[in-house]
Amino acid sequence: MLQIQPSYHEKEKWAGLAAKYSFAFETHELTRIRATESAEEFERCLGWYFSCGITESVHGAYIDVNPFSADRDFALLSQKRVHESCTMAVHVHASNIVFHCSCFPFLRGDYLVRHAELAASFYTEIAEQYGLRVFLENSFDLDPDPLSAIMKHADRRHVNCCLDIGHANYSRVPPEKWFDALGDRIGYLHLSDNHGFFDEHLPLGEGSIPWGTIDRLYRGLNKNIPVTLETGNLENTERSIRFLSENGFFV
Repeated sequence: MLQIQPSYHEKEKWAGLAAKYSFAFETHELTRIRATESAEEFERCLGWYFSCGITESVHGAYIDVNPFSADRDFALLSQKRVHESCTMAVHVHASNIVFHCSCFPFLRGDYLVRHAELAASFYTEIAEQYGLRVFLENSFDLDPDPLSAIMKHADRRHVNCCLDIGHANYSRVPPEKWFDALGDRIGYLHLSDNHGFFDEHLPLGEGSIPWGTIDRLYRGLNKNIPVTLETGNLENTERSIRFLSENGFFV
């Protein structure tokens, strides 16, 4: 199932694009608009995502969010943001919600063991409480180990992985290692391109990602999962759609 990330401020154009290709929405802007714009603007935005009827997924809060921080106050505020995100998702009738892994990439050992246990328990409870499918995404991750550790403890009925291909491209391991390590726990993909150094969110085919390899690995999963184009504005998204169509990828 292909999804796009619309902008409320160009909602008519995004709705037209979704209708043209029968795409669903993954909204990534609800938490930002709630934090930065007026309450009235947020309610209008929330109302649109509710009324459009194609909001299948919500990207939960992620800026500076770490529900498992060693600082109790930071952890509690982050957990509050997670609950707020889930409330939004339920309101717009989404089935899926994506959160970042939040594991500090340069600490392993006991830190990773504890983080994995806390994350698995917390997000399993979140999924059950709100009736959502939770997907944890690689972001700062240097390799698949943090997500793999969480998946060992998390209930696969409720919590699985969102593999962000753009983020994986600037990690320390090739895409094959991500697919091999996470295996059937991959239940969601984010697609964007970059040159292997920064999270540029380029149109597909305009960076260094080997999309033929990614398509083959995706097909190897042998399941229909949400796949979101995270390519920013309308022009970049339309260019990415053309790229997929011309190459027969992800169809």
